[in-house]
Amino acid sequence: MSEPVIRILHTADWHLGRRLGRFDREDDFRAALDWLAAEIESREIDVVIMAGDIYDRALPPVDAVKMHNRQLPRLAGLADLILVTGNHDSVNRMGFGPMLREGLHLRSGIEGLGEPVLIERDFQLAIYPIPYLDPMTMANELDLDESTHTAVIEEAVRRCRDDLASRGGARSIAVGHAFITGSETSESERSIQVGGSESVSASVFDGFDYVALGHLHRPQAVGGHIRYAGSPIPLSYSEVGAGAPKSVTVLELSADGSIEQEQVEIPQMVGMARVSATLEELLNKAEFKDIEGDWLEVTLTDSARPDQPMDRLRSRFENVVSLRFDAPISSASEREARELAEIAEADPARLVSTFLEEVRGSKPTEAEAALVREALDWKSGEETVS
Repeated sequence: MSEPVIRILHTADWHLGRRLGRFDREDDFRAALDWLAAEIESREIDVVIMAGDIYDRALPPVDAVKMHNRQLPRLAGLADLILVTGNHDSVNRMGFGPMLREGLHLRSGIEGLGEPVLIERDFQLAIYPIPYLDPMTMANELDLDESTHTAVIEEAVRRCRDDLASRGGARSIAVGHAFITGSETSESERSIQVGGSESVSASVFDGFDYVALGHLHRPQAVGGHIRYAGSPIPLSYSEVGAGAPKSVTVLELSADGSIEQEQVEIPQMVGMARVSATLEELLNKAEFKDIEGDWLEVTLTDSARPDQPMDRLRSRFENVVSLRFDAPISSASEREARELAEIAEADPARLVSTFLEEVRGSKPTEAEAALVREALDWKSGEETVS
């Protein structure tokens, strides 16, 4: 007879509503969450932990709210769903609508801090949700002398440990949203620095069988029992090619506290790639066929800037997010620089128009041109006065 286990899926940092340049990524998020629901069902998961940053910002767009309202009840119908708010989430906006239902456990402030969500199977599992607690506002409510992340988290964990000590042989998981010293960041996390320090020591979480964290977007372990799930889709180009594909962590926790961990890769609906080449190479070479539908950050290496590069790129690559130029230094480049300097002096509005056309593939609208002229007139007047 097999030993009884509780199956847990750890996810985090959904950042619903996040955009990539001018592009909406609703389809990417929907595909990732549909995959997540299928995994929960097929693996017979008992508990889903979502470790913060459900939304990308405190006032999320309407489409992000609709997706949240649709997906969370769906997941809570498949397993117990435990959520904490992160530093991107609004505490006041998270406790309404679909959050108020059986099987869905939300912690978004100090109310209930130190009280576990109890999972009863053949043994008891105590899960301690610790939301992101802003030190500047929460230190006073927690009666602390210092307004630091370490002080706030230490107090939260102390309350959890005190409760756990009263529960005999219960297994335990802490859930948090924090930056642990020694973990690896990317470009897409918002700093939670307060008072000169944003990181806390991993030792703060000693005493728990597993610690499920959110905040960092690369999946990674910090010691054997502390793990960041990472975001379900790449949120910045710094997460591309990082050697750690997007994943969720699936745990099988036994009554003796032993844990089997599996990192399950999340398939991506649309890839992300950085590419560097000349415009003609990008438009004509077969080697770039596999990235035609990817979210692209393009660097053009032409010795001279080509005409309407963005429009021409999008004739083959529909999802060019950004365009940069990194031309080799040459006499032609120097001539172009001199020509641009002459244009800037003689007709600065024309220079702005040329820049916009090259970068985004279209000339300024009448309204934009008027705004440019107004700004240049203001600047000219300021220089005259000075």
